Amino acid sequence: MEITGPLNIGVLDNDSGGREIHLSFKADFRILNLQQQSQSFQEFIKTLINEIHKLDESDANRQGMTTILQICEQLQPHIDANELPLEETIVVNVQSHNPFGNIKISG
Repeated sequence: MEITGPLNIGVLDNDSGGREIHLSFKADFRILNLQQQSQSFQEFIKTLINEIHKLDESDANRQGMTTILQICEQLQPHIDANELPLEETIVVNVQSHNPFGNIKISG
């Protein structure tokens, strides 16, 4: 699934058997003023949320999109405060295994 937004997103396997998510901001996003960047990024988050809700829980794209959403939600306040060097690539290490095993939490 492809969603157009302010980020270029790549996933790489690293030497330790895990994965890395590489996030870089597109040039057309970097040239926006701070208010426009904030609005654009918030719209991207809303789009991700809407697209995730359209997917079946078992859809393979859902987990990846949810991970990107969580990262973006963490980045939003830093974009709003102009605290990120937008010309640099952000690298996020992702664990290759589930640290909680097969535990299921029910309410």
